[in-house]
Amino acid sequence: HTMSGRETKGKDKRRKEEEDVGEEEAEEHDKYSRFFYKPHFLLALSTGTVGLFHAAFYTRETEFKVNLKRGLLGVCCAFLLYCSLPSPVPRSVFRRPHPLFWRLIAGASILYLMVLTFILFQTVHDARTLVTYVDPCRNGLHTCSQATMIGKDQGVSMPLPERSYADDCRVMTGGPSCKWWADRSKGEEPCFANLQDAIQDEFVVAHVLGWWGKALIIRHAGAAWINSIVFEFVEMSFEHWMPNFAECWWDHIILDVMTCNLLGIILGHLFMHWLSVKQYRWMHISEIPTPEGKFLRVLGQFSPESWDTYHWDALESPKRLLVVILTYACILLCDFNAFALKFILWIPPRNPLNTYRLVLWWLLGMCAVREFYEYSTNRQVKRLGHHAWLGGMILITETMIWVKFGIAVNEFSKPFPFSVVISWSIALFLFVVWFVYHFHLVPNRLKLKKT
Repeated sequence: HTMSGRETKGKDKRRKEEEDVGEEEAEEHDKYSRFFYKPHFLLALSTGTVGLFHAAFYTRETEFKVNLKRGLLGVCCAFLLYCSLPSPVPRSVFRRPHPLFWRLIAGASILYLMVLTFILFQTVHDARTLVTYVDPCRNGLHTCSQATMIGKDQGVSMPLPERSYADDCRVMTGGPSCKWWADRSKGEEPCFANLQDAIQDEFVVAHVLGWWGKALIIRHAGAAWINSIVFEFVEMSFEHWMPNFAECWWDHIILDVMTCNLLGIILGHLFMHWLSVKQYRWMHISEIPTPEGKFLRVLGQFSPESWDTYHWDALESPKRLLVVILTYACILLCDFNAFALKFILWIPPRNPLNTYRLVLWWLLGMCAVREFYEYSTNRQVKRLGHHAWLGGMILITETMIWVKFGIAVNEFSKPFPFSVVISWSIALFLFVVWFVYHFHLVPNRLKLKKT
């Protein structure tokens, strides 16, 4: 479903006016100084990456006071780098429920980037200690159990116990008198105890909700499905680093790919279809006669004014395919960072900080992917966008944190298994062969036939 012609033209006109601001300023200067008046989002992203890389791997760690000063200086530099992005202040690609809401999301993303930048300048021990200061369980924002809390007994002085889902991969575990679905409170024996425990795990619901949210970000059922399959291969490839990735074969294939992930993607796709076919009647609240109508109108304010699906068209050209692969890689890295950060900072899986991060990334990701999609597919859009820039910087900073701390404590030093290296090497080789064949050999044959 696409928007109506009037809505599309109006949105393109507004975007074009915003894009032309920097171009008009650049045209007022000569050819030697024009470069400095054009928007350079990618240059700013590269500058920030180089600065963070130097801070992470080429700055010698010292005492806490010195690292504190360096962290504050890094926060100031990161904030000034964001302020150097072209004006005017960006208008979000979304207007519902209110533009103020999306400006607050951008502000929260900036704060999150500042916090990550500060943590990057600390030692791994100090970072684990600082995380306890922002733990919602210790600040009275949440009522948590001792196992959920980031504390000295579990989060600072000793590593957290990582749960493995591959200790017992038997499918049939019960005896002759077992039941297909047993009530263990009554002493019943389940026939599929491991499978029943996995289904009753609370993270099953998190899987479904997570892929429902990713379906709204990617807005393409096939692309989300491929992304979910690739992430299962990523889990199998890194389970020697993080035991939490170790799962049974039926957990990877049946529960994750074929059940939880697929169900979340289908629900997200149906929700997108409902949004695309829904007729919106945006009357002013004062014009609605009944209280029930006014209440429904307020609820309707939290649904989008219009809804677009994304046409990635990955096989259209080599450039478009590389854009799609880059988008996939960023989403996969964002998911991987969630596990790596809580593993290296000793944050319990059920701690609310993990949920806060996922919700912020979901809201920021919808804006960032939309801006990146427009930048890569719409020729009228000539700059990346503030939300996409923020998403890229946050993703890079998160990655550098767990890489730096992992090296410091020798956590990610185990080499990849030979089977993993061979599998990915074969996959990369086959992809290169297919890429050359599809985008070079086939078009050349068609040209020869025409001539």
